[in-house]
Amino acid sequence: MRASDLALILQGEFKGSNTEIRRFSIDSRKVKEGETFIAIKGERRDGHSFVEEAFKKGAVGAIVERDFNPVSGRFIIKVESTFKALYRIALFKREQFKGVVTAVAGSAGKTTTKELVYHLISYVDNAYRSEGNFNSRIGLPLTLANMDITSGYAIFELGASQKGDVLKLTKLVKPKVRIITAIGEEHMETFGSLKEIIEGNGEIFHNFGSEDTAIIPYYLRGTYKLPPSKVITFGTDGNLQAENIRLSLEGTSFIFKGQEFTIKVLNKSIVDCSLAAFGFLIASGYDPREFRDRLGEFLPPKGRMNILNFGDFFIIDDTYNANPLSMKNALKTLGDLNTTSKKIVVIGDMLELGNKSETLHREIGCFTAQCGIDFAIFFGSDMIFAYEEYTKRGGRGIMLKKREDVLEEILKWLKDKNIILLKGSRGMQMDKFIEELKEIIYYG
Repeated sequence: MRASDLALILQGEFKGSNTEIRRFSIDSRKVKEGETFIAIKGERRDGHSFVEEAFKKGAVGAIVERDFNPVSGRFIIKVESTFKALYRIALFKREQFKGVVTAVAGSAGKTTTKELVYHLISYVDNAYRSEGNFNSRIGLPLTLANMDITSGYAIFELGASQKGDVLKLTKLVKPKVRIITAIGEEHMETFGSLKEIIEGNGEIFHNFGSEDTAIIPYYLRGTYKLPPSKVITFGTDGNLQAENIRLSLEGTSFIFKGQEFTIKVLNKSIVDCSLAAFGFLIASGYDPREFRDRLGEFLPPKGRMNILNFGDFFIIDDTYNANPLSMKNALKTLGDLNTTSKKIVVIGDMLELGNKSETLHREIGCFTAQCGIDFAIFFGSDMIFAYEEYTKRGGRGIMLKKREDVLEEILKWLKDKNIILLKGSRGMQMDKFIEELKEIIYYG
């Protein structure tokens, strides 16, 4: 597609070189040679301030709302709204794509499940998926805009912080296979209640067609108005179940339909993610047992129960984010690990829980006390409630509010084959502890 063709699609004013268009970018810092820069006006920054920078980095053109003169050999397309222009490009690419689109929603495990589906199906066909967690009202359209339409499969993650978010994204991607990974408390400040979370994630089933497939946890059966013949359930009592689940520092093993699977991820919830991905394979006409070796090659995304072996001790990096559901999954995984090593947790505040925050943090404190944890380091402000419940039940631990104090406490446990789990909401920047520890370990 050339720039003049794109201008027609966007109903925009075209000026400059009629260059071939391949990919799009909204971040001038990451623009690559040959990409088209879309100047999105955000809450903090206005992309129009970085058009010249994008050109210097190799952008072939820019889509803007204001008057700009194109640099020699470049083009400008002026539109009424660059945000709407991004959506139009995404819709255009979606209409061109003739493969199978899969969408993944849920309160936890979305990115891992999306990556699992991509990893498995790319073994037998060309596949495309949203990178990282590009699952928002801007990130997902950008992913669609850059989609390889020659792929046989495309897998997208649908993020949500309130009702209506999943609906908008579902209308955009129009999925054939629709997966909900799990449901639990998340973004309570904007969702308001668990009921709203259930309904919000259920928006993925909007315009559910006769050729579509729904893949959901067994406990959600009957929650959504779906034809039973088009639903695959997973988990305890579901259509797809795992047996004899075993955890070790090498990963997680389970039995599925008489065959043993091993995945290099230490996390009980990875079993449900795997079963959801198996549901996708079945819906696509494949037998999951044929993908056993492929599953064994899977590596989790960064910050999601990554096992870091330092010889004298182990760190489990689950720092990407946290809500009550994912926090419990991580704590239970560590607690169920059969080992003589001491188990230490470093857990930071779970944010965006609104007026439920105290109650939900207290629940985490109670839960931690039941998990066989040897020592717990609580970090933040609302984690004080978890600390109170944990110590009330006999748990050994400490409550800290300063980052330097947390780091100093962690250093005391880096010995004797101890296993240290780090987890907290993204805003707590728990991943920085990992980087600081690596720097101390490697460089002193």
